Amino acid sequence: MSPQVRPIAADDSRLADPLLEDLVDFVGYRPNALLTMARMDELLPAILNLVRITLRGEGAVPPRLRLLIACEASRSGGCFYSAVHAAHAALHLDIPVEKLAALGEFERDPAFEPHERAALAIARAGGTLPVRKPAAAFEEARKHFSDDQIVAIVAAVAAFGWFNRWNSLMNSELEEAPAAIIADMPWLQHMQHAKERSGCGG
Repeated sequence: MSPQVRPIAADDSRLADPLLEDLVDFVGYRPNALLTMARMDELLPAILNLVRITLRGEGAVPPRLRLLIACEASRSGGCFYSAVHAAHAALHLDIPVEKLAALGEFERDPAFEPHERAALAIARAGGTLPVRKPAAAFEEARKHFSDDQIVAIVAAVAAFGWFNRWNSLMNSELEEAPAAIIADMPWLQHMQHAKERSGCGG
């Protein structure tokens, strides 16, 4: 299925944004989703700033954990495009391939520390609407995180809630660079097969 709206050309003047260039330097490609958002005045700069604040900048929770949270939020929400992007970005922060590949088993896999499991449980609870049994997830998280850190965790989940909605509705076309990691990620392969079977965007 083709994207609902074509991205603008990569050399379009609407893409002249230092935050976009910084992101491209980080991940190595221009995301089609952002090239589509750029059609709306002021949307792309706002989204890039949201990414900077919630996922990539310094904060109460390390960026590596925030990107793991983004992966789980998208995995839970069923947005294949966003999940691939989050996983690809996580690899750029030197999260081991083996650990990222085990994300679907984070509750049991020894690669994940207790505090990571607690954060990922919040991501899983908040990846869908209505949220799924958040009370237990927050109770466990409070054993490992301060209130400020929990806000940062929820911010990462909520930021990818935006991307999950956008990319699922728009059926954003996956680029070659992030698609290369799918072969190493069983949970992404499962999402890809589900997307192909349903014929839906995401």
